[in-house]
Amino acid sequence: MSKQVKKRFIALFSLVMLGTGTLLAQEAAYDPYASVWREGPLKKKPFPLKETFTAWATHFLVYPFELVRWPIGETLAFIQKYHVQDKVDWIYNQIKNYGIYPRTKGLTNFNGLGGGLYLDFVKLAGLQEELPDLTVKGGAFWTAEHIQDYEAKILQEKILGTGLKAGTFLRYEKRGEEHFYGIGPDTSLGDGTVYEIERTTLAGILGYDFTDTTRLEGRFAYQNVNIGNGRDGGRGAIDQIFVFTGRQQVPGLDGDEILKWILEFEHDNRDVKDAPTRGGYQRLHFSFNKGLESSTGYFKYRGEAAQFFKLFSDRRIFGLRGVVEHNDEVEGRTVPFFDMARLGGNGIYPRIGDVNRGFERDRFYDESLLLLNMEYRWAIWEYRDWRMDSVLLWDEGQTFGEWSDFQFKDFAGSYGLGFRVTYGEKAVLNIEVAKSKEGTEFYVNTKAPF
Repeated sequence: MSKQVKKRFIALFSLVMLGTGTLLAQEAAYDPYASVWREGPLKKKPFPLKETFTAWATHFLVYPFELVRWPIGETLAFIQKYHVQDKVDWIYNQIKNYGIYPRTKGLTNFNGLGGGLYLDFVKLAGLQEELPDLTVKGGAFWTAEHIQDYEAKILQEKILGTGLKAGTFLRYEKRGEEHFYGIGPDTSLGDGTVYEIERTTLAGILGYDFTDTTRLEGRFAYQNVNIGNGRDGGRGAIDQIFVFTGRQQVPGLDGDEILKWILEFEHDNRDVKDAPTRGGYQRLHFSFNKGLESSTGYFKYRGEAAQFFKLFSDRRIFGLRGVVEHNDEVEGRTVPFFDMARLGGNGIYPRIGDVNRGFERDRFYDESLLLLNMEYRWAIWEYRDWRMDSVLLWDEGQTFGEWSDFQFKDFAGSYGLGFRVTYGEKAVLNIEVAKSKEGTEFYVNTKAPF
């Protein structure tokens, strides 16, 4: 990471910490950590435009937070006054009792609005009490990014009263605006292309849940992948840039049929999945992948770990996440580009590449990946079940080929700020802005990246 980026990060961290101290030093009438307002649970605090110039200068660092905190506070006061959340909860729980689960997706980079439904057929048939360990679910999901996603799953858990589980899974996914810039850490934004991927997966599942927090799962899967030109008119078509020019050989451009043998281990003891304050998770992935009628053949090794720490208070949390991945070809075979390690954006693996928020989604592709994500979260608003955290973030990662190709100079870093709103244990809104050497990326969605 360059000295300039380090200096910017240190300056940004100092700015935010000073702002936090200023928040805590305000008059007693405003306590950002109070469970209710001191002047009454619904009374509004006026926006501080009436302050004198001296007071304005004294509280200068507070105003950027007020621009977000104040309108959200007004909205939450309205919600509380008219019991909106109680009514929504009642309607949502009534729908879930019948086995219908709405599925939503936030607005990402202004073009990802979407939604869909999951259906629990055991509940719909009124058999949940008789078959509590049987899962029969199906769902559909669409977004404005030309994404279609259809899933069906049958899973029987606690077989013979043990942690054994078995089932099957079918999924069809079509993504029409996936970005690709080439392979390696030195690719150019000028070579950006767009492609469409259509992927059908059929898998058998066999696993064992040792405890509520620890599981081992194996899957045998057949996957059919079709690759075509995407629907974004502002970029070049992938076959025009990476086939006809001959500048780079990209394996997998013709699609593939792949057999996968997968083994995964997970330990997850986070106290809250969407906004953890302690605990963490560790995930290990190993798979062997072989093309039926192609040159595809490779092992995939992936390790991922995250940990969350309280810093003297439940309201100050430090989160740390690390990822390492390597795809190793077998006997001169290849790794298709669509199954390589991917880096960029704020998505959640494996549907979207790993997190580096100052870069475009899936900005970097290659056979190997190293990544470190850090977040410092502190509560600047709490009211009953509602909470808003401010987030200071830093991502540092790179993709490369073989381990001998790894170089420290290829690390791509980004830093920024965010705000997250949660209701109870569920994430409601996540806003992030991150800066890198390639520009600034802005995200609004309903889920934190880790």
